[in-house]
Order: sequence, then structure tokens, then C-alpha cells
Amino acid sequence: MSALTGLYYLALFLSTSLLVIALALIYFNIEGNDRENFESDDLKSQATSDLTSSNFNFQLLKPADGTTGSSNGILNSEEGTTLHAEQLTRDEFQPAMKDLFKDRDLSPENVEDIFGNISSSDKLNTGHSTFGREVIYIYHSHSREAFLPYLKKTDQPEDAYHSKANITLVGEMLGKSLERRGLGTTVNSTDIVQELDSKGLDYGSSYAVSGEHVKTAQKENSELEIFLDIHRDSLRKDSTTIELNEEGYARLLFVVGTGHKEFEKNLAFTEDLHQQLEIEYPGLSKGILEKDSSQGNGVYNQNLSPNSVIVEIGGVDNTVEELHRTVEALADVLSDSYWHREK
Repeated sequence: MSALTGLYYLALFLSTSLLVIALALIYFNIEGNDRENFESDDLKSQATSDLTSSNFNFQLLKPADGTTGSSNGILNSEEGTTLHAEQLTRDEFQPAMKDLFKDRDLSPENVEDIFGNISSSDKLNTGHSTFGREVIYIYHSHSREAFLPYLKKTDQPEDAYHSKANITLVGEMLGKSLERRGLGTTVNSTDIVQELDSKGLDYGSSYAVSGEHVKTAQKENSELEIFLDIHRDSLRKDSTTIELNEEGYARLLFVVGTGHKEFEKNLAFTEDLHQQLEIEYPGLSKGILEKDSSQGNGVYNQNLSPNSVIVEIGGVDNTVEELHRTVEALADVLSDSYWHREK
């Protein structure tokens, strides 16, 4: 009987041990799944937090009356998050150099004339003049950025590049608008892409090449005070167009690089322009996007002057009429800002 009793107790011990081990395995498996789910949710929460935090350095400016911005004016937090999501999907796009030399047929063929003729040549009576002094410098780091309404057989943003019918025509339009307001302006329409190619450089060197043009201009004319690098956005029409007074305008976006020590001066200059636009043309400006070196170039030649900024005028789908209305609005604000600083 003692042998049978011993076997009984041994079997009982083994079965109990197996049961304990099985329960332990079940417990730790459930706890592990909970931990993984928690960590996954935490990462998602952190990603959402990052989009709305100051890590992206997006300026959520307030209107002059101190109220919170809305979709009709300054960007609120939700709109700022949307803009960041848009910016992350398209910004710093690096087309292959060979693709930039594939000029598409224009529609109509006289697009350059259309851009050139839309600006009125009548001088505005602002009561101010720089009397022949050129004080504003306009240039284009991405000089071949074009507009899809004037390119045949494509509606894709990645195809919106052209050697002639491009953003430089908008820069020339802005130069004329500023001259009409008494502000002497130099417009540099250099084909930066052609220059990159001749030097064996890729598209990523665009700001370095355009920066040399800025330095040369500063050496040749010490009276230059404001430097505007004009671009067009690659987003579609619903993100780059607004209706004001029953007319379509191409929306503006300012970009300030924070990758240099004096960027706060550039930011102050840009904030003034943005706030004035909000007063006179509510909603025309999307706001100011601050970008450091982890988000792109980070400097954008803005270390060369405190009154320097990237201005994105419209996007790939905007028309010359929409661009022109916005150029006139921007010229109004630039003129007011300049003469106000002079007093």
C-alpha cells in the first residue's frame, strides 16, 4: 500500500505543478498583450502630440483683435496640424535633374505674354518713392516651378516644371507691382536649374546656388533691404485657393528657417507681413512655417538678411488671374510695411 500511496502523491504533485505552470503561462501572455497594446496606443498618442506641439515650430498667430483664429483667418490648432501633415508629404521634393529638362508643350503657347500683360503699367499714387534706389530683391531658388493649367497633357504635380512658363513670371509680376508703388525692385529670373546642371550639381544644391546670387547682389547694391525667395506650392487647388470678395486668390505661405542664430529677426519681419495680410485680406495667408535643419535646408539664405523670407504664392493648379490678385495684395502689404518702417 505504501508504494501505491507514494505513486498517488507523486501523480498529484506533478498534475498540480503542470496546472500552476499552465496558469502562469496564460497570465504572462495576457499581461504581455496588454503591455504591447498600451505601448502601441502610447506611440500613436505621441505621434499625434508631435503634430500639434511646438516641435514643428508652426506659428499659430492671432488676429489683431486678440481672438482665436478660425478657418476664415489665422490657423487654429486643427488647421495647423493639417498644414503640417500636408507639408510633410510634399515639402523638400527633390525631382531628378533629367526630369526638369523635359519641357511640356504650353497651352496656350503665349503663356509668358499672358503673365507679362496682366499687370497694369499705371503707376499708383502712393505719395512715396525710393527715387531710383532698388531696395527689394526678388529671386527664385526653385526657378522652374510651373503651373498645371498651362501645361498640356498632364495634371500631376510632379510634372509641373518648365524652363520658361514658371514661377519667375510671378516674380516679375510682383516686381512690377512693387515698382508701381514707388519701391525700386530687382528681379533675378536666373534659371537656377540650368546653373545647377552646368556645375554638375543636383536639385538639393538650389539654395546654395541662389545664395551666391544674393551675396553678389548685396555686394553690388548695399541699399537692398528686403529679400524675397518666391516659390509655388505643390499642393492642389483646394489647399492653395481662397475666395475673397467673390474672386479667387492664390493663398500665401511664409517659410522661415530656424537653422541660424538670427532667425528671430526674420520671424519678426514675417510676422508683420502676415498680420497685415490678416487685417486687409483675411485668410489669404496660411501662416508662417518655421523649419529647422531636420526638416529641410533650415536656413534658406535667410542668414544673409534679417528681412528675408520664402514666400510660396499659390500652388500647381492656380491661374494667372488668381496669382495676380495675390501679388497685388502682397505688394500692398510690402509697400505699407516698408514705408511704415521708414518713418
